[in-house]
Amino acid sequence: MGYKFNRYDTEKFIDGDWVEIDGGQFKIAKFGNPAHLEASERIEKEMRRRYNGKDIPTAVKLENVAREYAEGLLRDWRDMEGQDEDGNPVQVPYSIENATELLLNDEPLRNRIRQEAGDLARFEKEYVDEQAGKRGASSGGGTSGRKKGSKTPTANTAE
Repeated sequence: MGYKFNRYDTEKFIDGDWVEIDGGQFKIAKFGNPAHLEASERIEKEMRRRYNGKDIPTAVKLENVAREYAEGLLRDWRDMEGQDEDGNPVQVPYSIENATELLLNDEPLRNRIRQEAGDLARFEKEYVDEQAGKRGASSGGGTSGRKKGSKTPTANTAE
């Protein structure tokens, strides 16, 4: 079977797809989608203008990464719990501001959002997953039947 043309759901690149992380549901878009790139470029321009060639403090850099991810990668969430003034559990609504605060203060989650945003398999159309299952069951392995270390020359390989 040949390479699948249009194998990715490009709407999910921008709109995101739901991922469960530690009991919460996060809608994560693809790393490098247009909204992410626009946020990254805008924030970078703001920093160049504000710091005019001087070193940007580390704390500001971290805040910018959290803001960039909040604007460009994390599109929504469900089952996000916080506490009110009395310590009672409350649902925290999604907003860019809340997402920025969460990502700034939760490094493991920020790293996981980045990881999920770069996982292209999450954005494949369903038929690709079905085809991968069929190929895996019939081929007997990931090396197309070649023994480990064997070479098959191609037209672009000089030996």
